[in-house]
Amino acid sequence: MKKANIILADDHLMFLEGINTILSDMQEIGDVHLATEGKQVLRLLNQFEIDLIISDISMPKMDGIELLTELKKKHDSVKIIMLSMLDNHRTVHKVIQKGADGFIPKFTSKEELQTAVRTVLDNEHYFSEIIKQRYMESVFERKKYKNIELSPREKEVLSLLGDELTSKEISEKLFISVNTVETHRKNILLKTGSKTTTGAVKYAIESGLFD
Repeated sequence: MKKANIILADDHLMFLEGINTILSDMQEIGDVHLATEGKQVLRLLNQFEIDLIISDISMPKMDGIELLTELKKKHDSVKIIMLSMLDNHRTVHKVIQKGADGFIPKFTSKEELQTAVRTVLDNEHYFSEIIKQRYMESVFERKKYKNIELSPREKEVLSLLGDELTSKEISEKLFISVNTVETHRKNILLKTGSKTTTGAVKYAIESGLFD
């Protein structure tokens, strides 16, 4: 039986060592490589034949979601299981939509981690019950919002407004006039049915417009 080579990615070494110990009990696991941030994972992928990555979401330089996005573009044959203390429904929705093969919370049991690894290595998906629940919550929340579309430029303007830039600062950053920024802002408020920029930003986040 061919053993699976794995990369474990987390910026907490003690946690990495704990997962490594759990995986060492599994006969189907071959070499295990440790990484403390996403870019290190990409370097390891170029050096070794890897079957599975188990990655935290919150990491420096390149977080787990950025890593997931990059993997699905350039290394789509490599499976990835996400681990996180963040089980809020927006994070869960984003991870699942971007193509993770599995997602389990960090407070899971040794047995569930091993089950998730075996399931994903068998070319199936594995999501913890609490992750499934959070995903359904995200679906129901998004259904509350009317189906609106912002243009790419409107999304840029709204994102910069969310960063508290003034219309003048946005005009300079995007190389458009202040009047054009104001026009985009008015259209954004109209489309989202918001009275303020803060309300429009909140709407965009909750409805998934920025996903």
